[in-house]
Amino acid sequence: MRFWGVRGSYPTSKRNTLAFGGHTSCVEVHVAGHQLIFDAGTGIIPLGEKLLNDGKSRNLHLFLSHTHHDHLFGLYFFQPLFRSGSRVCIFGPGFSGRSLKRTLQTLMEPRFFPVELGAVTAQTKIYSLRGGERIHLGGRETLPRIDRKAHQFSANGVTVLVRKSLAHPYGVLLYRVCYGQKSMIFATDIEQDKNGHPDAVDFFRGADLLIHDGQYLEAEYLSRSNPRQGWGHSTVERAVETARKAGVKQLVLFHHDPDHDDRTLKRIERLARHDLPSTRVAYEGLEIKL
Repeated sequence: MRFWGVRGSYPTSKRNTLAFGGHTSCVEVHVAGHQLIFDAGTGIIPLGEKLLNDGKSRNLHLFLSHTHHDHLFGLYFFQPLFRSGSRVCIFGPGFSGRSLKRTLQTLMEPRFFPVELGAVTAQTKIYSLRGGERIHLGGRETLPRIDRKAHQFSANGVTVLVRKSLAHPYGVLLYRVCYGQKSMIFATDIEQDKNGHPDAVDFFRGADLLIHDGQYLEAEYLSRSNPRQGWGHSTVERAVETARKAGVKQLVLFHHDPDHDDRTLKRIERLARHDLPSTRVAYEGLEIKL
């Protein structure tokens, strides 16, 4: 997997954030011949350019955690969507009475953006999810198969399990990618309780790698002058405690606050490793192989 965008809320280009990067949420995963992308923040823009340059933009699976702007900024400029030789399957939340396709159509209306969804020339399939799905990725040329037998997966293929969490305004989708005996989890924008949400801990249990929201320090979250409670994001301390309770092997802190400069993020990594030595703080360009 490779991290293309690690920030939350909005991108930043300040000089003191260059070491960790300023693009918003986007992670690329290669598994068993499949290319999976998690979130379409501004980090997906350079990823799209690289995919086209490498000639590897033909069959892509894009998983959206939710449709807040910082997780969709880059979708409008994702070049493989505008190449007729590409096929992009997009997964994300559907809401009561409104499909994911309809949400994307609204966001790309001329009032908000000059290029409409109908102008996309790639072959696209848009899937609305509500949590509890099991997505099986078969051969490279076949479409995904979706059912609702959660917590089951095929040892012979790639399976993505979906869990909906209400620990973010309007909810957020958590994804667990399973292949063989390995699994990784993408869990951004989740506001953990002090001891972790039992449902989240259950979903994370035993994972080889957990990518988890760590936007705030506990002191910022509970600040008297500017508290962040109820904003839908976890603290570093609560992310670490959740990972420990779930018994995950590696924790990667992600969705950094745009006000956290390089020095702060280095301090956060030292703080987190004191309680969980296998913790890393995500930066643009970080690559991890399971």
